[in-house]
Order: sequence, then C-alpha cells, then structure tokens
Amino acid sequence: HYPLRRQRQMCIRDRAPTSASRLERRRTSVSDSRRVVVTGVGVLTAFGRGMAPLAEGLRKGRSALAPLSAFAPQGLEIGMAAEVRVPLAIPKGFQDDRKAALALQAARDAVGTVDMSHAGVYLGTGLSSVTPLELHQDAAPYRSNGGFDRAALHRDLSVDHVAPGRHMPERTTALIARSIGAAGPQLTSFSACAAGALGIAHATRAIRRGEIDRALAGGMDAMIHPLGVLSFLVLGALSPGNCRPFDRNREGFVIGEGAAMLLLECEEVAIARGAHILARVLGAGSSVDAHNVTAPHPQGKGAELSMRRALKEAGLESVDHVNAHGTGTPLGDRAEAAAIGRVLGPEVPVSSIKGAIGHCIAAAGAVEAAACIAALAEGWSPGTAGLEDPEDLGVKVQAQPQEDGPQTILSNSFGFGGQNTSLIFGRA
Repeated sequence: HYPLRRQRQMCIRDRAPTSASRLERRRTSVSDSRRVVVTGVGVLTAFGRGMAPLAEGLRKGRSALAPLSAFAPQGLEIGMAAEVRVPLAIPKGFQDDRKAALALQAARDAVGTVDMSHAGVYLGTGLSSVTPLELHQDAAPYRSNGGFDRAALHRDLSVDHVAPGRHMPERTTALIARSIGAAGPQLTSFSACAAGALGIAHATRAIRRGEIDRALAGGMDAMIHPLGVLSFLVLGALSPGNCRPFDRNREGFVIGEGAAMLLLECEEVAIARGAHILARVLGAGSSVDAHNVTAPHPQGKGAELSMRRALKEAGLESVDHVNAHGTGTPLGDRAEAAAIGRVLGPEVPVSSIKGAIGHCIAAAGAVEAAACIAALAEGWSPGTAGLEDPEDLGVKVQAQPQEDGPQTILSNSFGFGGQNTSLIFGRA
C-alpha cells in the first residue's frame, strides 16, 4: 500500500486531478450546462381538458367544485367534489382504473408528434381505485370451501384473470410508455400527495445528468369512489362542505381527480428542434418529516428542508410566488405556513388552488405544476378560492389572482408519511 499512498500524495501536491475529482467535475459541468425546460403540457382537471380552461378558471378566481355525482354518498359526510367531466377513452385492459384513462389522455396531449423513442417516463400515482365488489371478484376464482385457496392462485396462469393488475401502481407507467413509444428509463412514484411532483423532480435530474434528453413526467389519480372517500373521512381530512385553505374556519379538503403530464427536455435539444418553450424547471427539493404517518411535523421541518433544497438547486434565495400545498386542514396549513415564513419571510405572496380544483391526491403536484406554468407564461399568479376569513399564520396569503408578472414560482407538494417535494419553475 505504501507506493499507492505516495502516488496519491504526489497527485495532491502537484494538483493533478484524480479520477474521482474528474468525475465530480464532470457531474458538476453536466448539471450546470444541461438546463431543463417544459415544451408540452397535457392536463385534465375539474375545469376541463387542457391548459386553457385551467388557466382561465384560476385567472378569474373561479372554483370548479360541485356537488358529488360519481356515486351516491349513502350517509358519508361529503357534499362536494372536483370531478373531471370530459369524455375519456378507456384503455384496453384498464376498465377498472380511471387513473389510466386520465393519464393516457394527458400524455397524448403533452407529447403530440414529438419523437419519444429514447425518452424516459416518470409518473406519480395513488392507491388503486378498487371497490368492495371488485375485491370480491378478484378473490372469487380462488375460493374453496368458504376460504381462500392460495395454491389455486399460484397455479393460475390464465390471461383472463388479471385482477392483481389492479394493485400494481406501475402498470399505468408501462401503458403510457408503450403508447408513446418511450424506450428510456421508467419510474413510478407512490409517495402519496407528493407523487406527481416527485416524478417531475426525478425526470429533471435524469435530464441534467445527461442520462436522457427528453422525458414525460407527471401524475394521475382518481379517488372519487366509495373506498377512496371513506379512507379520507376516517382520517378526518375531508371537509363536509367547502375547501378553505388558510381560512380560520377550514375543515379539510375537497377531494378532486385529474392528471397532468409535462414534456421535459434539455434546453439545447428543445431549441435545436425549434420547440416552443413554456417554462424552465429551475430546481427541485425533497425530504421526509420522519415524524408521523399522517400528520405533518408541527413546525413544518420537512417542508422547510424540501424548499431549502429546491432553492439551493435553483441557485435562488427567494421566489416571486409560492403555490402552497394548502389543503385546508388545520394542522397542514399551519405547519406549511410556519415553514414558508422561515424560508422565504412574511412578504412573499402565497396561495393554494385546492379550493378551485380540489385535492387531486397523487396528481396534485403535477396538476399544480401545470397551473404554475400557465401563470408564468401569461404573467399572473393564482388566488385562494374559498378563503374568506384568513387566519394570521405569519405569511401573506393571496385571496384573489393578481396580474403581477411573476418570474419564479415555487410549488409545494406534501404527502402522508411526511413525504415532501418542492419544485421551482421559471418564466421561459
């Protein structure tokens, strides 16, 4: 070992770069030189299909919440929802999964005719929308003498029995990749309400690393069904009426559904093909509270770390606007406001769009990223629908949309398990 140690000392003395330092320099160089831009967006929300209805609704301060129509509540304490009311083509083999239909439409709208043969697909999704009847149907072929026959299940290789597919969150990612011909890397984020935003973060970093030049990234979810609603009611997270983020009388969120897909590209590649650049992805940060399964850290420590990491990656000390996670739950809004105040101070405008489009769960981060991109492109910032009596939480909550021409917007997505992701978008 002595000659090796001496050789290493000589390298340091002569300032000759080791292979490790050369690799580190190369990583830094790639990260610095490969900027990531958004060149396409497909989105479905309660406002409709596409960026135009979403932007128009938010810019005018409207709300798309409406009485629940997907099913009869039958005693469940829920009156409002944010349903997507546009025609959807159901993909073959996905009759049991509305998320897939939402995702496929958004993906096709985002990609258009762009060649995706070497692109990656990075998506976030949520819990399977399985009903009690479907669970019974899943088990039916394997029931014997009133019990569940595991041996029969293991022997069954029939393609007609695809029930386990209902419980595979990655199957929609694979469907999207096949439908757009994307043969690059795939990743499925299952990180609760941060899933869609985390998919965008992973895709951005893959492009910066030089692993790929192009990616489809986003999220999809559809939990407006009996089990989904019951789950959130049991947790005490759903509002029996309206959604009022940061309001003194807030009671929880109104459940929504939707999907949003961003076409992300290396800036040089996008310019070379003459693409219209909608926005820039400046930074992303993630963290975990390591505190509680459902409740956020009371001081928002995980949220703070997520935002600080996004700002560091973007090389920024502040932003022009914060699109808060802002679900309208008493604990969640208070913890997030505390974190925003520590990171950005009390004067940065903050808003939440969940009072307008509901909480889209795993799709929330992606759908709200689309809203941020629309706002940056058109020079306005969203308000907070449902806010009537703001609680003094130490931040400047913006009730009405403003024509204030923001250059940078930070968007927060925080999920159960304390999973946090913050994205920073810049004007093109």
